[in-house]
Amino acid sequence: MDFDKENARSALDRAKEGSVIEIPLRLAEPEISTKDLKKRLFADKLGTYTTKVNGTPGRLANVSLAAQKCNGAVLLEGEIFSFNDAVGEQSEKTGFYKANAILDGKIVQAYGGGICQVSSTVFAAALYANMEIAERWEHDYVSGYIDAGMDAAVAYGALDLKLGNASGYPVRMDVFYENGYLTADIWGTKTDDSVVEVETETVADSGENLEVQTYRKIYNADKSQVFVQKIAYSAYAH
Repeated sequence: MDFDKENARSALDRAKEGSVIEIPLRLAEPEISTKDLKKRLFADKLGTYTTKVNGTPGRLANVSLAAQKCNGAVLLEGEIFSFNDAVGEQSEKTGFYKANAILDGKIVQAYGGGICQVSSTVFAAALYANMEIAERWEHDYVSGYIDAGMDAAVAYGALDLKLGNASGYPVRMDVFYENGYLTADIWGTKTDDSVVEVETETVADSGENLEVQTYRKIYNADKSQVFVQKIAYSAYAH
């Protein structure tokens, strides 16, 4: 509820001492009611992405565990999802195994090796779900499980994947690994008929280095208009 402050001030200035004035209240109906919210909560799949998982048993276990830690995450309007906060530090104590990881351009054995496939798959799904990309990093080399420009490198305490929800409704992430495939589904509420497409463009390829620009294109229902966003620039070594 609210009232017209200017009219109220004017009425008070004109009022005689001891008189009584009435200031009408204005009742503003919310744009989204509780009933409407419950009915439409997580009703639509906003984005999805699937990648094929390969590797050692340790790597597969790391992917599965990181997916479990992300699965079911709910973001309210204006909240930020942090992959590192969701997954936590990778160590033997936290249930992770050693597997191949890249450090300073070299392949090393590290606890949590392979979890970047989870962050990359979530990032790709978030692109199609039209989520805000608050932080994202590319790998040193193009990943074998996802196209250049679609990956998201993470390193606890250094590199994070952060996604924002500006949809007006809560969103939920369903992330699961089964039968050799990793899938990230992002559920929320569609408020329009827009269509989201994601494209990558090779900016330069010298033979030693590859530069890629990632775009998100948001079309209206009949695709007569399009809004183009530059999402990420990635530079890889061959």
